[in-house]
Parts: sequence; structure tokens; C-alpha cells
Amino acid sequence: MINNARGVSRDRGVSRRAVLGGAAAVAAGGMLAACAPGTEQSGGTGGSTEAGGAGAGASVPAYVPFPGIEHDLPGTAEGIPPGVYSYPDPPIVRDGYPLPAGDPISALVQGPPNNVPDSENQNFQNIVKQIGAPLQMVYGGYPEYTSKFQVTMASGDLPDMCMIVPVAELPRLLEANFTDLSDVLGGDGVSKYPGLANIPTAAWSVPTINGRLFGIPMPLPPAGKVITARSDTVEARGVDPHAINLRDGQDFLDLLEQLTRREKNEFSMGANPTAWLLSIVKQMVGGPNVWKLDGDTFVHENETEEMKEALERSKEIIAAGYLHPNSFSDPGNNGTWWTSGVTALYIQGFSGWTRQSRFDVDWEYINVEVPAWDGGAAPVHKSSPAYEAFMAFKQAEGERLEQMLQVADFLASPFGTQQFVDLNYGVETYSYEMRDGEPMKLEEAPQVPTHLRYCGGNYASVLYGAGNKEYVDAQHDYVNRVIPDGLDNPAGGLYSETEVTKAATMTKEMLDVQRSIMQGEKPLTAWDEFVSEWKSKVGDQMAAEYAEAKANS
Repeated sequence: MINNARGVSRDRGVSRRAVLGGAAAVAAGGMLAACAPGTEQSGGTGGSTEAGGAGAGASVPAYVPFPGIEHDLPGTAEGIPPGVYSYPDPPIVRDGYPLPAGDPISALVQGPPNNVPDSENQNFQNIVKQIGAPLQMVYGGYPEYTSKFQVTMASGDLPDMCMIVPVAELPRLLEANFTDLSDVLGGDGVSKYPGLANIPTAAWSVPTINGRLFGIPMPLPPAGKVITARSDTVEARGVDPHAINLRDGQDFLDLLEQLTRREKNEFSMGANPTAWLLSIVKQMVGGPNVWKLDGDTFVHENETEEMKEALERSKEIIAAGYLHPNSFSDPGNNGTWWTSGVTALYIQGFSGWTRQSRFDVDWEYINVEVPAWDGGAAPVHKSSPAYEAFMAFKQAEGERLEQMLQVADFLASPFGTQQFVDLNYGVETYSYEMRDGEPMKLEEAPQVPTHLRYCGGNYASVLYGAGNKEYVDAQHDYVNRVIPDGLDNPAGGLYSETEVTKAATMTKEMLDVQRSIMQGEKPLTAWDEFVSEWKSKVGDQMAAEYAEAKANS
């Protein structure tokens, strides 16, 4: 179903800037999905996922919308983002910047270095100027970040700011090495820092561990995954993108057939099938969002009949040839296939759709909503209300802690401020220009150092279409429908030691079995055999640990 989920293209031709921008947006979406620790895991790092439920030991930071920012469409503290049609002109300039001169700051962050060295990058140097302190970045990459983090922790030489990912004995590690912010930011304490106070309540659950607040989250709308289509690609295959109305699983299969032209090496979609296709089909067949509760007992999706049905349905889709034949062997090319028109549909997190509508104004994007397989609406599997690698501060107090909090408050500068533009678009004429009152990135501009936006950055927490009202209306309508009725993962935000240690060792085996079944190499009974082993080794223990954590939260 489309539900008017389209934007009016400013240029229906595919410009070189659009191709570059589209590839960049897809790559960014892929990186976030690939490195998010909770993307395909059972639980998370933080406390209760309920709004206001950070745990018994601490008061949740209050939600105080930033003054002076007018939203065209309202948001909520529970994670429904507000909508803004055009960037404020002129932007609001926050008082107090540059910050007073302070001691140097070091930060361990996910991601590779920028394409222009920090010492030569005007965008980076402008951030250094605004925070009033020399800034030393330690880049940890994406797939290898957990190893980098563990090596850094073992060395005992900690940077001032660290992105935290799930590792063994995480609660003890945090208590021993990082600053407990509960009594500083809890309740109205956060109001001293207007950028941090603008973070939606639900997002604070991610950095809350055993009832104590150990970091700053980057909020995200908990709207799960979406299927995005480019209207020009769909139209070229004889499908009216504005008339798609999927009523059941058969309609979904019919659409995939229409969008696949094998003789031209064109397919309906690509991507890693276990991570993306299977996740959508699990939602369509009514499976749980990773875990479900049976009374007080946690039951994992692996144990359910819906998982087996999802594997069977996915196997049918793959056998029919609807996916790019290299989807299993070369999923990293998914973005290239999509932007070049080889594939028509792109499964991604909701924030990927919002990035595209913000940066790629030359293309028209359609949100294809999937139904329940047997008909009717399929509840969305809600995602985390914040990126699951949060930013923590090495133990500090007094003036040093205050400096760190002021820097974090700058990094959390809300949409609509000049500081938000500095952080997300960089320096004017160097990496962006204003077009019709909207900031637009320049073609082949030096990268904006986005690594630090994981510390409270709210680029995804406002719906903004760079002047395109239809996109904003469509996205706001979508989140208002799917977030309130979406399925939470009841283990989200709870901590299981088994989950981040023993269970991780079985992930490869699980994916291998799923791939083999989906490709027809093994029968479905292989899944029952794996689940029996999985339950005895880790599944039952995880369920018990989550039940205990929930009882104590």
C-alpha cells in the first residue's frame, strides 16, 4: 500500500548529483544497519524500553522541546518525530558559542576517517572552534569496532568519550570506567542543557543500564523497516508506483514478479536475504519482534512456527528468482544495484527513507507498505528508539564533567539551529549551499565529520523534506499509524550476559542454517535441529536472564 507516500520530484531526470547523493544515502543507511549492535540481536544495552521507564534506580531526563523551533507537524516524547516543511530562515543561532576554551578532548568513535584529513577539513575545524577545545578522534571502523573498543578498554588508556557497544560484563565495565550521569541529567537536571533536553524520552532507555544512566543517545524514530522504491525504476517496468495496493502475500509475490525482468538482468530487490528479506517476511507472517512474552516467560522468535513459515516463504521468493542472484554472495552491492536501477525495491530502516527525501531531491521515492501474509495490516516490528551504540564519558566530575556535558549539548543542537547546520552540513560554500532557503550539500564536497552526532545528534528525529511538503506529510502519517500499534521487542533495553557472550558464538551457525534452508540446500527440519541445540546452549539461559532483568527493572 502506498498511502500517498511520495514526494514531488523537482527534476524527474536522473542528474549526476542525484546518483552521487543516492549512493551516499544508501551507503550511510547500510552502515547504520550493519554496525548497529541491536539490529539482529535479542536484546540491547539499556534499561526498560517503556517511555519513562529507565529503571528503578534513576529518574529519566525530562523532555523539554527546544524553544523557538516551530514544527509544522507535532512530535511526541515517545518517539513520533515532528515534521518541518522548510528549514528555518534564518536558522536560530544558539547563544554561548564558541564555548570557552577548555582542555583537549579525545573520542573513540565508529566509522572510518573522513575523506579529507581532520587537520585540513574546514568542517572539522569549525566544530573544534565551536567546542573551544582541541579534538583528537580515534576511528574504530564499522565491522571491526567491537574489537577496537575491547582493545581500548583492555589498555586502560581510555579516551574522554567512547561509543559503547555490548560486550561481556558491560554493567561492571561501565560502573568501573565511565561517568554515571543519572543524578546530573535525571529529571529536570537535563534542562540546563537545552540540546540534551530536546532528546525524546524513549531514547534515554538505550544508555540506561541496571537503572543508571551511563551515556548520551542518538534518537531514532522507532518505526522499524520500510521498503522504498524509486518511481522511475518502477514505472520503467510497467508498474504504476502510485497505484500499488498490497492486500496480502499473494499481492506481494505478484509485485515481485512484475518488477523482475530476468532477461534484462533486472530484479525486484537485492541485499542480504537473512538480514532484510527474512525480517520483512517474519513481520508479514505475524512473527514476534525477536522476543515475545508468554506470561512472564520470554519466548524467542527462533522457537515459533512463524519463523518456520517465514523461512519457507523466503525460500519460495528466492527460488522464483526475484532477488539479485548475488544477494547472498555480494550483499554489499545492494546500494549500487538499487541506485543504478538493477533492483527496484530497497529494504532499509525508516531513517533511510527520511535521509533520501532530505538529500536526494531529484528522485521520487515511494514507500511500499507490506500487508499481513493472509490479508489485512501487518503490525510493524518497532526498532530501537535510539542508535544502540551510545556515547559515554570517562569518569569525570566538577569542571571537567561540565565541559563534557557542554560539548554534548552542542553536538545535540536541535534541527532548526545554525549549530545543527554546522554539524550536519558543514561550512557554507565549502560543503553546502543554500538553495531556496534549504541547505543542500555540494557535489563531491569534503565530508562532514558525522561521527560525533552519535552523541545526541538528532538529524533523524525530525522529518524534513528540504522543502518537499508531500514527503513530510507521508512520513508523518506513516509513523503516526505504525508506531502506536507497532510490536515492541520486550527484551529491548534489558541486559543478558549470555546474549553478548555465548549467544554471539552461535550467530554464524544460525545464519548458515537459515541461508541453507532459504536456498533449498537443507530441509526445514534442519531448523528444528538447530533450535533444539540453540535452546539448550543459550536460548533458555537468555530467556531466564531477560525475565530476571525485567523483574528487577
